[in-house]
Amino acid sequence: MLTQFFGNYLLEKNIIDSDQLLKALSHKHDTNQSLDSLALSSGYMTQDEIEDVHNMQTVKDEEFVRLALHMGYLTISQASELEEAQHFGYLLLGRAIIELGYSTQEEMSKIIADYEFDYQLSFSNCLNFDNEKIEEIVQNYYQFAEDDAVNPAKEYAILLIHNLIRFIGDDFRLSGRLDKLPDLPDMQEATQGISGALTGETAIIGYKNFLELFSNRYSCEALGNEEEYIVAALQDFLNLHNGLFCVNLSSKHDIEIELSPTDMQSIKAEDVSYKYILPVEFTFGTIYLCFTI
Repeated sequence: MLTQFFGNYLLEKNIIDSDQLLKALSHKHDTNQSLDSLALSSGYMTQDEIEDVHNMQTVKDEEFVRLALHMGYLTISQASELEEAQHFGYLLLGRAIIELGYSTQEEMSKIIADYEFDYQLSFSNCLNFDNEKIEEIVQNYYQFAEDDAVNPAKEYAILLIHNLIRFIGDDFRLSGRLDKLPDLPDMQEATQGISGALTGETAIIGYKNFLELFSNRYSCEALGNEEEYIVAALQDFLNLHNGLFCVNLSSKHDIEIELSPTDMQSIKAEDVSYKYILPVEFTFGTIYLCFTI
């Protein structure tokens, strides 16, 4: 997640523009292995062990490395090595920017030092994946209301960003909250309602072709133009994320909620009304994550 906020930091400081950032994210995505691939290529885990961990991630809100360690597939030293690669992903983004010629090594070293200073990042809290630090960064960026001890909207957003990285990829930048959706043609919406101690509506909205690419990423295969499978994958991701949100609320706060069946429909921007509309700009297109809780 620190990688995505580093991308925004570069934009705010006018180091690069939005197009250059997306190209750098794509370059990083194409030239650096995912954690499961690193574990496999390093000989630390087998493909069957990796699939076991992926299956566990669909029911338990834990990072890949932490779960693999708990399940006995990694040693402490192996897990530490992989976590270092994970939590310092913003350094890899910096390297991609240098390799594309958007910055020099000297300039990027200073920028990274400034970023770490401004966000009070350290080797220790990155490796320990300091959840309070992540919550602080997300809160400062999205400005969620903090009237109560439990802030479901903030927790929903943090988990959502984690799950995008886990199940879709890290080649995206976060944009600030929108008050309304842009008026674009051919927009589709996957929705799911929340009831119980909390009520609300959640959705993934996007241009049809972008949602197809999103679904391809999630299913780990090319679904082509088979709309039935694309819709099923999109709804499955939303249901998976919301299911993990239910588990977290129950285990952390003793709050019980239920989920309605998912639905899919074509929409017009003027008909959409959510309290939180969070654009996520992947290298293949922009997806809008929407919810009211």
